[in-house]
Amino acid sequence: MFKSSKNANEKITALHNDFGIDLTQEGEGDLKIMCNLGEGLYEDGLMKGRLESALEMLKDGVDLDKIAKYTKLSLSIIKELAKQNKLI
Repeated sequence: MFKSSKNANEKITALHNDFGIDLTQEGEGDLKIMCNLGEGLYEDGLMKGRLESALEMLKDGVDLDKIAKYTKLSLSIIKELAKQNKLI
């Protein structure tokens, strides 16, 4: 039920159907906020991992286009990361 692939409305429905729990409007709002926070944390973690990987590849002299391909980051982000770390 609490897999990250379910959105807040799906979780509210599952609480009702699977467990007989009906949330108040305030509870539904709180659940939606928590889901949004969780998604934000997940996205932040992904970005941090991509940036760390890109930085290590930059340090190893990997071509910028390859870094973009493997990390799914834009060339502009990779160039900025290299610039901030005095690698170009």
